Amino acid sequence: MRKKVHSTIYLIGLLTMAFFMPLSIFVTNAAMLMIATNWLVECNFAEKWKRIKENFGILIFCALYITHLIWLANTSDFTYAMNDLRIKLPLLALPIFFGTSEPLSTKKLNIILITFVAGVFTASLMGVVAKIFAENSDFRSLSLFISNIRMSLMLCLSFFILAYFIVKKTFFTKATRWIAICVAIWLLIFMSIIQSITGSACLFIALTTILIVVAIKTRNKIHRAVCITLAAIIPITITAFIAYSVHDFYTPTCDNVQLKTTAAGNPYDEIVSDGTIENGNLVWLNISKAELTEAWAKRSTIHIDSLDNKGQFIYPTLVRYMTSLGLTKDAEGISKMSDTDIKNVENGETNYRFANRSGLACRIYVIIWEIDVYRKTGDCNGHSAVQRIEFLKYGGKLAALNLLTGTGTGDVNEEFQKLYEEENSNLLPEFRHRAHNQFLTFMISFGIIGFIICLLAWFVPAFLKWDTNKFLFGIFFLIATISMFSDDTLETTTGTVFVAFFFSLLKWTTDRK
Repeated sequence: MRKKVHSTIYLIGLLTMAFFMPLSIFVTNAAMLMIATNWLVECNFAEKWKRIKENFGILIFCALYITHLIWLANTSDFTYAMNDLRIKLPLLALPIFFGTSEPLSTKKLNIILITFVAGVFTASLMGVVAKIFAENSDFRSLSLFISNIRMSLMLCLSFFILAYFIVKKTFFTKATRWIAICVAIWLLIFMSIIQSITGSACLFIALTTILIVVAIKTRNKIHRAVCITLAAIIPITITAFIAYSVHDFYTPTCDNVQLKTTAAGNPYDEIVSDGTIENGNLVWLNISKAELTEAWAKRSTIHIDSLDNKGQFIYPTLVRYMTSLGLTKDAEGISKMSDTDIKNVENGETNYRFANRSGLACRIYVIIWEIDVYRKTGDCNGHSAVQRIEFLKYGGKLAALNLLTGTGTGDVNEEFQKLYEEENSNLLPEFRHRAHNQFLTFMISFGIIGFIICLLAWFVPAFLKWDTNKFLFGIFFLIATISMFSDDTLETTTGTVFVAFFFSLLKWTTDRK
């Protein structure tokens, strides 16, 4: 009876963590605390130690956390270090709790996975509902409770969980299988809407990897040919689309010629163009701010030098938007704008395409624009994609300066800020962040020795006892690893819980051979 009670509490804790992971970090942490308390009260530590010895990968994985403890010896900012250790505690706790508890049946594991999908689906619906009533047009606001990057990782994993059960035909009935297909399609649509490049990269790489693996394993020549063809089509299609987007970006829709006077006979302002463009058209060309100010006041109640609904200044937003339409930036240009165009500018849209297109197409355009501006002006402030170039540049310098011993567990952020100051970085203080690459962060924090330990702690347990749940674990592991190249996945509570939970759940809750 006592054993059954503990098993029930454990299962409730797992289900709660799974469902609320994309919805509430507070509830997720509370569920984790419930699992920890249940684990301690359950006792039976001799049996639990035996299970650890049978799954030695648990101790190897825990070296991720232990490395952070060891490198406290090289730390001066203990306040930051203690907070970092708190955030990463799931990397130590969840493998031990999950790996030493009673094994889960396949049915229970499947229910936990579907519960997680239900939580992600719920979070996506809540984001859409909130968006309907919100004035903010930023796509990131669709992820209400966690960052859109973390949300995209969960969307990606949820899609593959559903796809796995749909193909296997072992969990859904005939009726619920169609519901699962609809949910899977919605998850892909929502991922496109939130415009996460990281999540999309994980999706496409995972799909390509699956096709290659199936092609290698199948004995059917037709199946092998189909898989190889599809595996080739995915990267070719993506490459072609990006190439088309770049060509489209640099192809002008009007003549980039400096005119002398406006249609009203006023001389255009003398502005030195920085070469930035919208839809191939030069932005700072043929501008009469005096005419713009007067004409704009007749069309909008927001002053041209005030802020738009995204918190940006109206004037540059208006100039960029008119440029995207191929208009001269004067009274005549304003007269050719529709009421919808005026509303778009008020809402902070800098290109008419953004109002008529959504998803990854817009995101790719923005990234190309950011790269173009960065290349021509050196400015990357507020531009998330190209800021990462600066983060990596300074992160590489910091790693080289601390190659042997690292900065220590708690000093990474402080050392970054010092280097930004010493190098007189063009980044504004509010944009001076860390590496946004988990592996580089390991190198900066712990030096070459600690970096190697972290790599071993991450990769070795993944390939030990490669049998049970290998498909779902492999997909999760691929998603998590890819995310670490573009983000500090383990530097946030949500990211750490996501990684520790699914690594432990899929690797050690049923894999007991």
